Amino acid sequence: MGVRLSRVTTHHAAVDAHGATVADMFDRIAENYDLMNLVMTWGQEPRFIRETVNAVKLGPTPKVLDIATGTGDLAFEAANQRYGAEVHGLDISSEMLDVARRRPGGKNITWQTGDAMALPYDDNTFDAVTHGYLLRNVTDIATTLEEQYRVLKPGGMMSCLEMSPAPRNVIKPFSTAYIKYVVPRLANAITQTPEAYEYLSRTSRAFHTADRIEAMMQEAGFVATGYKTYMFGTMAIHWAQKPAVS
Repeated sequence: MGVRLSRVTTHHAAVDAHGATVADMFDRIAENYDLMNLVMTWGQEPRFIRETVNAVKLGPTPKVLDIATGTGDLAFEAANQRYGAEVHGLDISSEMLDVARRRPGGKNITWQTGDAMALPYDDNTFDAVTHGYLLRNVTDIATTLEEQYRVLKPGGMMSCLEMSPAPRNVIKPFSTAYIKYVVPRLANAITQTPEAYEYLSRTSRAFHTADRIEAMMQEAGFVATGYKTYMFGTMAIHWAQKPAVS
C-alpha cells in the first residue's frame, strides 16, 4: 500500500504541472476555439459532435458527463437530444467554461473545473460519458480511461472524438502537411496564437492509432468497443461500454 500511495502522489505532481500548461493554452484560445475546430475539420465538426453523442445511445432522462467539454459542444448536443437530461460539463480551462456558460442554454448545464485524471464524482454516477480531443492532452491515458469507467454506471456507455495519425497511404503526405503547416497559419490568422495550434498539430501527428486507443479502452475494462474513422482516417469516433455487472 505504501508503494502505491507514493506512486500516486508523484503522478499527480506531474499532472498538475502539465495540466496548468494545457489549461493556460486553452484559456488563450477559448474565444476562437469553435471557429478553429470548424476550419480544421473542413466544416464537419457539427456532424462529428452529433455522431459522438449518438454513439452513447442516450436513454429518456440520462445523466451525462462531458469531460474536456471546452465550450460545451458535446454537452449541448446531449442536452438537445434528450429533453430532461442532466448534463455535466468538466474542463481544466476556466476560460473555456466561461464561453460555454454564455452560450444559449448554458444555464441548464452544470459546469465544473476539474482534472480528467481525477474526476470529482462518485463511482457509478453517470449513464453516459463523452469527450472530444482529450486523450492527446493528458499525461496518463490509462488513468483517464479508468476514471471514466469508474464514474459510469454498470451498462453505461462512453464515446469520444479524437484525431488520429494519418494512415500510411497516398493521403498521408497531404494530411501531414495540412496539420503541420496549414493549421498553424490558419490559427495565426484567426486567433493570433499559432503556438497553441503548433502544439495541437504536433500532438495529433504523434498520437496513438485508433486501434491502439481501442485496445487501451479494453485494458481499462470496457467491452463492446469500436470506432469509425473520418477525413481519410485522421479523425475517429470511439465508443465502449462498462459491463452491466462489474
